[in-house]
Amino acid sequence: MLDLIKRLPSLKVTTNNKHVYFHCSANVFIVVLACYYCLVINIPFIEGAFTAITALNSFSWLFLLSVPLLLMCLLVLFFSLLSTRWLLKPAAYILLVISSAALYGSVNYGVVFDYSMIQNTFETDGKEAMSYLNPQLIGFLMLFCAIPLFVLNKVKINFNRPHQELLSRSKLVAGCLVLIALVVVNFYADYAATGRNNRILKKELIPFQYLTSSYKYIRDQWLYKDMPFKQLDTNPLLVKPSQTRVTVIMVGETARAENFSYQGYPRNTNQYTQPLGVHYFNNVASCGTATAVSVPCMFSAQPQVAFSRRDTDNQQNILDLAQSAGADVLWIDNNSGCKEVCNRVTTINNEAIKTPNNAAFCQQAHCYDEALIAPLRRKLANLSHANTVIVLHMMGSHGPTYFQRYPEQFKQFTPTCDRSDIQNCSSTQLTNTYDNTIAYSDYVNSLAIAQLNALPDNIEKSFLYISDHGESLGENGAYLHGFPYRFAPSGQTHVPLYIWADHTNQGITNTCIAQANPTQSLSHDNIFHTLVNLIGINTLTYQQNLDVLAHCQPITQLKHHSEVIL
Repeated sequence: MLDLIKRLPSLKVTTNNKHVYFHCSANVFIVVLACYYCLVINIPFIEGAFTAITALNSFSWLFLLSVPLLLMCLLVLFFSLLSTRWLLKPAAYILLVISSAALYGSVNYGVVFDYSMIQNTFETDGKEAMSYLNPQLIGFLMLFCAIPLFVLNKVKINFNRPHQELLSRSKLVAGCLVLIALVVVNFYADYAATGRNNRILKKELIPFQYLTSSYKYIRDQWLYKDMPFKQLDTNPLLVKPSQTRVTVIMVGETARAENFSYQGYPRNTNQYTQPLGVHYFNNVASCGTATAVSVPCMFSAQPQVAFSRRDTDNQQNILDLAQSAGADVLWIDNNSGCKEVCNRVTTINNEAIKTPNNAAFCQQAHCYDEALIAPLRRKLANLSHANTVIVLHMMGSHGPTYFQRYPEQFKQFTPTCDRSDIQNCSSTQLTNTYDNTIAYSDYVNSLAIAQLNALPDNIEKSFLYISDHGESLGENGAYLHGFPYRFAPSGQTHVPLYIWADHTNQGITNTCIAQANPTQSLSHDNIFHTLVNLIGINTLTYQQNLDVLAHCQPITQLKHHSEVIL
């Protein structure tokens, strides 16, 4: 075999102290690397493209075969840009590691690394990242990363003199450009039609997609000049400054509406809050498919169509307005952070809730969501302002380790999927485990409402639950969340929303909430303006048409910054 390899004109084999090394020119290295990326790393893209093309009523086999040829040429052009003596191999090492991880996510969970997924990746903490570690991931990376890296380490690239390398590379690039031109001339209409009808395909290209998305994220976060902080309202006021009021906002995590009993789901996943008289809205869309987008968006006055994380991070949100108006605002987190939403208000992070009182709920890397109740109880027992706003950020149903989101006694549906490589569980096991997380979150919500209900009658209290996004549970091969919004299945964008108010409330009562249309089309765009009303803030940012509770307490009839008694 070694004799056969040695006969190849551009590939030589040498041995040094019993180690075998393969010698090749830079051009051969680039072509081989491009072939590996085309035929192995981009398996999801090739499969998706072939499926889309063969599904047509009629198609050309030449067009079908041109897809991997075009991709390989593009990869050759890309790696040619990196083909300097000191850059080519280091870049190949780094890209191979990242690309193998991207391939794993694509093959096993169906994720694509667009801007929102890159943002979510950058803002994921170490504990959350470790939840994805499992034997299959290790085996996958051994096969698609470790072995190629070992082979790569055995390759010695023979670079010629600079002018010779330039001439040689120019010929290679020119040949690829000619092939690309031939493909475009002959199949432009086919590519245009297929691309328009299958826009997600380009988001599956590795490494192009994650590199461009990473560049955009780094540009937006670190390269742009700092933005001045924007005051949306310099003087918001409390509508009833002398009325004691407590508003609790529960931010759910990865809860999809389809698995809620309130939504018509046959399983009883909302047995704990059903007796409490909450009012559910069954047609609510999330702003994004990842926490890093949806949480800032729902607390922002920006609508989804104009949402910019950079802009939102540098302007007042509903919590800022409430605090500026005179409310006491507290954020209690059992997740990976508030995504800049709570930067200017008092915060208890997920490490701070690991107190002795919560020892029973914090016996792993993350606490169970019941750990949120103790700091909530302490705050309600020590109210220091007439108006108090408390946000509880759940761990909820965050995957893939759904089985770690609830205590053993809440394993209501069995058998369960007690592993992180959820794609290897049966659909029944996966659904059972996920439904257990929904039922447990419902139990925690019932505890929070009970804490509110225990307050004296002279205090107006209300509770709002909204999930940041949904989840895919293997439908059509899709798992987890974070898909590009345009292509995301409804399981990732259809989220639950329900509101509870105490019967002693004057403006917003349970009776009034019940008069709202539960089937009206809503989204995270409505949350900001509904909270303005629920908290009781008189602000210029309020839009009555986006307030779900506008019929209960018409804030727009107030003259801004004037003393009005409702």
